[in-house]
Amino acid sequence: MKPEYRSQVEPHLHPGEELIAACECGLAPGMPDPPVWLRQPPLLQSDLERRIKSRLPGPVRNLLRPSEPKPMGRFENAMESTERAIDNGLMRATHGKALHGGWDGQAGQFLMTHYSAAYLSAAVLMLAVTDRRVLVLADRAKLWQFKRVYEPQWEAPRTVVADIRANPKGVVQRGRVELVFADGSWIALVASVPTHAGPFAAHVGA
Repeated sequence: MKPEYRSQVEPHLHPGEELIAACECGLAPGMPDPPVWLRQPPLLQSDLERRIKSRLPGPVRNLLRPSEPKPMGRFENAMESTERAIDNGLMRATHGKALHGGWDGQAGQFLMTHYSAAYLSAAVLMLAVTDRRVLVLADRAKLWQFKRVYEPQWEAPRTVVADIRANPKGVVQRGRVELVFADGSWIALVASVPTHAGPFAAHVGA
């Protein structure tokens, strides 16, 4: 485990809680898109964000401005759903399944928490295992911050997670980590540094 991982996770631990292992990662390719009812309206910006963006050149501000969703009819919705299904199918064929158990499973609930935690889902996560919990921190660094700024996103008792598998057989994807839940559902993540996946899983299982 990299020393900076420990320093990033320890502020979020409970008194007396021991960090066993941590791994920086992101969602695996081919992850299902969030359900329509989970898509959120843009969040209000803070005064500091507005002041900083107001000093940026116009083209940069336009690039950072979230686009308003356009209303779609049944035909457009059907086409979009078909395109996403094809893209997800190609990803699964290449990299393997990314989510097992559907939205009602514990893995699906994990993914819904990720999608609903913020208007823009974090691209970088920190998966940490302690002697009490499994927790996920999300990088919420602002535009002017050059270092990771991790905030709690999800946590559960160790008993909720049955296993953590690294580089499973039959899947061509370096750095893959599968979080297996007690109900049999699982979700795939990919370590930012692929070689960290194996030692992370081994250390948790030791």
